[in-house]
Amino acid sequence: MISTLWKYVTKQILYSFLPAVFCFMIILEFVDLFTNINGYISNNVAIIDIIKIFLLYLPKTISYSLSPALLFSGTFVLAGLYSNNELISILNAGISYKRLIIPVIILGVFISLFSFIFNEFVVISTFKMKNEISSELLGFSNSFNNSQIVIKTKSTNENENYIIYYAKYYDDEQKKINDAVFLYTNKENELAKKIDASWGIYNKDGFWELNNVIIYNFSDSVVNSQFLETYEDKNLSLNPDYMRNTSAVISELKIHEARRLLERVKLINFIEYRSYYTDFLERFSFSFTPLIVIMISSAFAWRFKKNILLFSILLSLSISILYYVIEMISIILAKQGFISPAIGAWFPFVLFFIFGALLLNSVKT
Repeated sequence: MISTLWKYVTKQILYSFLPAVFCFMIILEFVDLFTNINGYISNNVAIIDIIKIFLLYLPKTISYSLSPALLFSGTFVLAGLYSNNELISILNAGISYKRLIIPVIILGVFISLFSFIFNEFVVISTFKMKNEISSELLGFSNSFNNSQIVIKTKSTNENENYIIYYAKYYDDEQKKINDAVFLYTNKENELAKKIDASWGIYNKDGFWELNNVIIYNFSDSVVNSQFLETYEDKNLSLNPDYMRNTSAVISELKIHEARRLLERVKLINFIEYRSYYTDFLERFSFSFTPLIVIMISSAFAWRFKKNILLFSILLSLSISILYYVIEMISIILAKQGFISPAIGAWFPFVLFFIFGALLLNSVKT
């Protein structure tokens, strides 16, 4: 009997879940369309290109829609059982409410796992394509050129400790740096040598060739200088990828690509790394949002006896807005350094998980 009841509840939730996902998808698509409509008109974007952007954005809207749709469908179906007095029959048959919602919680787990897999294998690639096409059609630039670069690396020379790279400007297409400065420190972390170069090119052998160079050597309070038209030092082997503009969005990168980006950003700028790492962790916590919302909907549903559709919609919107507002505040605090990236990314999930668990525990039926 219980297995039949579980199948019935699960099917009813899925029957309302899928149309709800579709409705939220349409809303998000039109929000994106009307947000960019002025740009489309100003740049004479063809209808076929707008349709292409529309289609590429669909997977992302599905990802965004899973949680609020599941919250709505769970509340609507379970509240319907209570409103139609079906829940009374179930309870009189000796089946507790907590036992009844076991498949509902399991469904939340499966949808959370689907959300993560779908995001990694479908959403990332399509959303990246969508942004690239949108940027091109709307005249936005996606350049890897960078400026004011400062990077500290370990020297491969046994007599040196660190080499600090500075470049006023980096041209990614030519692998070229302008107005560069290189500081060498010895094993005591004292300044041992400084190189000023007008410009430099990263060659095929894997190191930087410098031009119009002035070399300063520091030894026992004595400074010796030397001018050279060209200078080569195989210790200056920093890969130019580390000098690229790291404005890439974590949400557009696969996990292994995101990890490489994090390594590069951590080397260049720890403050920026904190922001990127927070976004990286938030990808994981966001995927488990469906589990949170189904717990909350299961706890609230039996409290509604009238106006179920209205209350289901209001609850799904209210909880979703509250969750995303808390998540936004938490992410901002993490990026600003007030809390760690791990806390910033996972705090909303843990908070609502505890809230949902307490609500479920308070159910007396």
